Amino acid sequence: MREPAEQGQTASRATEATRAALLKAATLVFAERGYAGASVRQITQKAAANQAAINYHFGGKEQLYRAVLEAARDALANESALDADELDSMAPEVALKSYLRQFLAPLVKRDKVSRYMRIFTWEAVQGTEIFQAFIKDSPPRVFTLARRVVSRFLPPDASDTEVAIASLWLAQQPMFFVRDAERLASGPLGMKVDEAMLERLVDMLTRLSLGGLRSMRDAATEP
Repeated sequence: MREPAEQGQTASRATEATRAALLKAATLVFAERGYAGASVRQITQKAAANQAAINYHFGGKEQLYRAVLEAARDALANESALDADELDSMAPEVALKSYLRQFLAPLVKRDKVSRYMRIFTWEAVQGTEIFQAFIKDSPPRVFTLARRVVSRFLPPDASDTEVAIASLWLAQQPMFFVRDAERLASGPLGMKVDEAMLERLVDMLTRLSLGGLRSMRDAATEP
């Protein structure tokens, strides 16, 4: 017969395992379907848990989603191939291209960071109040790095609103392709992305983004 302390440790490990399974399952489902399209049943089935487990561990679907967003923020901060100082040391055009390449990487990768990026892309078309409150307190890396990049192209007297709009615009450029990768691959375009296609896409989006950012700078300097 197990001692009470041993029983407690076993129960604690089981509780932690269930919580971790729910977080992993929720990340997969939210990445695939977005917050609105994801159901508690889908998450618990994938986690091999009962529906009451979400309420017990997180308090509900909203709180579970925020826990996933927090994990995404931390992963992107810790596992990102780019950091702000590195971007600042690059020529502006190189920084822009590097930024776009990193956030288009989920097209050829299926790792944890890529799934987190896909969750952010859903927010571009199905925005939630949960996410809006979250980014107000903890802006995800995709947005903070975009701000560092666009600031290199805008005039020094650009307003906070102008910088914010340009940053959001830049962050959206890779998100569309990441979010709709399967549809683009199976639709009339047949755009299946491998490493070579990824580089072509990065080059094209870099040229388009340069045109947009330079036009903002030029417009600000016109008499």
